[in-house]
Amino acid sequence: MKAPLITFFVFSIGLSCFGQEVEFCSSLNTSSEQRFQNSFGIGLQYQHDLSNKFKVGLGVHYNFNKSQFDNIPYVDADPNLIIADKINSNSKRFSVRLNIQRFLKNNENVSISLGPEISYNYLWGLDQIEEKLAQTSITYYNYSRSIDLTKDFGVGLISKVEVKSFLIPKLSLCLTIRPELLIGKDFFSKGSNPIFSGGLGFTEFQIGLKYRFKK
Repeated sequence: MKAPLITFFVFSIGLSCFGQEVEFCSSLNTSSEQRFQNSFGIGLQYQHDLSNKFKVGLGVHYNFNKSQFDNIPYVDADPNLIIADKINSNSKRFSVRLNIQRFLKNNENVSISLGPEISYNYLWGLDQIEEKLAQTSITYYNYSRSIDLTKDFGVGLISKVEVKSFLIPKLSLCLTIRPELLIGKDFFSKGSNPIFSGGLGFTEFQIGLKYRFKK
């Protein structure tokens, strides 16, 4: 995972040197993938005004989650042979995001913007699996499984409300919602069944602080 970490480090330096607006945020996710349900995250984004109607944003975000859930991978004809897995998962996601937003409202006090977003995502993790008969407490196997790194493109929307002059003139409070769908190459292949196989839905709720360097 050296590439995402290097990207984050270089991106952070670039933002501090050239950013017109820089936002740091925290987030909470809902997801169609149980391993990322209610996951937390942190992010950094650079934003630049293209005109009085549009702005562009480029950012990085890191999500992490520890979850526990039950999974029944198959069901035998005999109900006494139903195998259940209790999974304790430690999953992570790193994403690079590009968006363009149109101002629906923009004045000296508040701005509201909406627009499309694309992303490139790295997903990986570790599962601790306890396998047993569903109707008993007998454990047959207890083992760890590493979740291989998956790289997926994502498409989504970003909607943002910015409250300007928060505490000081150049600081803003930002509230953001990001619904997104990850679609990777495995989403279109029928022969493979990886853990993160594409077609994953995410909705991210963010709260952040943005500092504007430009006067």
